[in-house]
Amino acid sequence: MSDKIDFIIIAIYLTGTVTIGIACRGRQKNTEDYFLAGGQMRSTFQSILLGLSIVATLFSGISFMAYPSLGYSYGMAVLISIISFPIALLVLKFWFLPRLLATGIKYPYDIIENNLGPHIRTLAAVMYILLRIGWMAALIYAPTMALLAAANLSDNWFWPLVLVIGLTSTFYTTLGGIRGVIVTDAIQFVVIALGVSLTIIFVLVRLPVSFGETYQYLQGKDMLSLFDFSLDPHKTITFWSCLIGFTISTLGMYMADQMSLQRYLAAGQGKSADRAFTFNILGGILVVTMLIMVGLALISWYHFVPDSNLPHKQDMIFPYFIATRLPVGMAGLVLAALLAATISSMTSGINTLAATITIDFRMRLGSRMSAENQLRFGKIASLTIGMSATLIAGLVERLGTIFDITQTLLGLFLGPLLTCIIVAIQRRPVNRIMLAVGMVMGVFAAGGIVWLGWSSLWIAPTAFGVSMIITLLGTLLFGAHTPRDKIYE
Repeated sequence: MSDKIDFIIIAIYLTGTVTIGIACRGRQKNTEDYFLAGGQMRSTFQSILLGLSIVATLFSGISFMAYPSLGYSYGMAVLISIISFPIALLVLKFWFLPRLLATGIKYPYDIIENNLGPHIRTLAAVMYILLRIGWMAALIYAPTMALLAAANLSDNWFWPLVLVIGLTSTFYTTLGGIRGVIVTDAIQFVVIALGVSLTIIFVLVRLPVSFGETYQYLQGKDMLSLFDFSLDPHKTITFWSCLIGFTISTLGMYMADQMSLQRYLAAGQGKSADRAFTFNILGGILVVTMLIMVGLALISWYHFVPDSNLPHKQDMIFPYFIATRLPVGMAGLVLAALLAATISSMTSGINTLAATITIDFRMRLGSRMSAENQLRFGKIASLTIGMSATLIAGLVERLGTIFDITQTLLGLFLGPLLTCIIVAIQRRPVNRIMLAVGMVMGVFAAGGIVWLGWSSLWIAPTAFGVSMIITLLGTLLFGAHTPRDKIYE
């Protein structure tokens, strides 16, 4: 990608994103406005924005690179992952969202404190901060490596690119708040879908063989097979690892992740939240399917159009294709889509973690502050978090492929957090000491999966299963605590 036009497109995109994010910030009189848009995003159009915002947030620049790599390596088998979306739709639509919104809570983890006490809420908030700080660092690292490959830049450009991505996201999130984040997320979803679509179309049009020959090649490589019922836990992609691993991860992201809970509460009422979540599910299925199709398109391309300089790391094949094959202008647009996916997730992560530190810690555990001071503290927290994630972005490379990085960082903590939120929303008494023990042991058990070298898709189910089993067995053996027990106050 040597033409200046591509760099101009990317620069225009970044400038436009920052401008729109700040312009759409709306009123910001208190933390509820800044972190939850005052719970007033209720119209159909705003529900669409919320739904697309969740998609753009959860399907980050990591996904933009990881799913094509998975499609390139494992073919259609990865599509089993989309089963997790209708499962999540049923669980949230008919069980979770009605119960969550009926509580009338103001902030995401209020539900945990109301039903499980302040200490469990603090533990959950700490786990969430660890989860998202590491995830945001990986989020910056992934597209930075892609841009280095696509632009054929030396390693000396690593930190300048990291700083541009991280600080741009931090700047407009700090000023724009959740309203600016949601609006720009929705725009970025459109850019992502357009960039991925253009890549697929380009390959199909430019391949030197017919579609029938391409289909026969993929079928001969067993890339079109959906079902691998192997029970080997070391295999990255099987029917069982995809079905169970992606389902637990998806439920964790939609039910226990404050980025999702923020948006449900921003909708303000059940109908709007339900509508937003439905749009999100449809968008998620579309994005995953298209990204896997990119992987299939790339393996077909490099079979019929060999390239001796093809990168050995499969994560880098998509960026390499962008740099060497896409025409001027289109390459810039696709890389803008990569930045769109990255920045949309970064801004949401920064805003949500700032809310966690401000609401779950400063407002609960510190001295009283005026609404103005709370808002000022939230903005300072946004700035600090964004800069911290930017500075540790260079430390995540040793975790493996981009797919393994994200599954490891999310799985370690999403499983225990999912256990915590299920117990809280169910409102049945449990032994809260054993719940805390279970959440911590779930993290250690998931770490054991990493040590054993099992597929990273088993990390979240293991963390969830261990934390839930210890909670239930501990309650059965030692009895449940009621909200009046002083030990939790």
